[in-house]
Amino acid sequence: MLKFTDIDFNAVWQETFGWNAAGDTDNRKFNDQAENDFWVRLAPRYTQEYNLNHDTGLIADKLAGLLGRNKTILEIGCGSGNFTLLMAQYSQQILGLDFSPAMLAVLEERRLAEGIGNIRTQAGKWEDFTTDAVFDYIVSVNSLYRIRDIKSALLKMHAYSTQGFIIVRTIQRPFFYSLYQKNGVSCPECLDYQLLPLLLWRLGLQANVEFLTYPKKKYFLDLADVSQEMQADLAAQIFHEQQAKLLQAFTGQAAFTDGRYTISQPRTTVIISVKNKSGMKI
Repeated sequence: MLKFTDIDFNAVWQETFGWNAAGDTDNRKFNDQAENDFWVRLAPRYTQEYNLNHDTGLIADKLAGLLGRNKTILEIGCGSGNFTLLMAQYSQQILGLDFSPAMLAVLEERRLAEGIGNIRTQAGKWEDFTTDAVFDYIVSVNSLYRIRDIKSALLKMHAYSTQGFIIVRTIQRPFFYSLYQKNGVSCPECLDYQLLPLLLWRLGLQANVEFLTYPKKKYFLDLADVSQEMQADLAAQIFHEQQAKLLQAFTGQAAFTDGRYTISQPRTTVIISVKNKSGMKI
């Protein structure tokens, strides 16, 4: 019988998130050029379309409470600066690290427009990052999806931070996940938010986990639009068998105004925080 202490959670991470499919060279996970091209296309509209702060202020407020004032921060995967610019308001200095120069260019435009002077940026991967400096805190918001050796990445966060680090993960579930669950329809979700605390605890790091749930609103033109999204979420046979029930559940929750459906569904973001003990090294 396999003992819990015998489980290699780093290997589980690699298997769960497809890192053993190294032949898939078109996948952004393995192909830096494909990843770069993806962000070049998305960068101009990312801030408007994929900003968690448009859905809730809970995450930004939680970060502010955990970080405190006048701290030095390294943000891994800062992107276009959705959280960087907010943290800059109460931090001493922020270094924003991101793989995509296109996203960093958007951050720089926003920084200049807001007259913020305590942010500097650097293009690159966390795995390759080196510096003689250390930071009070390291922050990562939805940015670890391309890291194969997650154990080394976490230990590196610990090594470069004097007070601790914070990992923010929005649970990757279909928009209709709650509706599916209530109607007995199973669907996949990304389990990184479960694996990360297990890895940290195994490493001897005292990770605290907090779940923030808030409404996410979405608009649909018609029921065909709804069906298209549900079909993309579910296996074809399951969708065919459950379509009538799911659409009935949808119309029972949604409002139809101005020629379109509006519905809110719960969304959950996980805050994983580690406070470093003084002098503790692994």
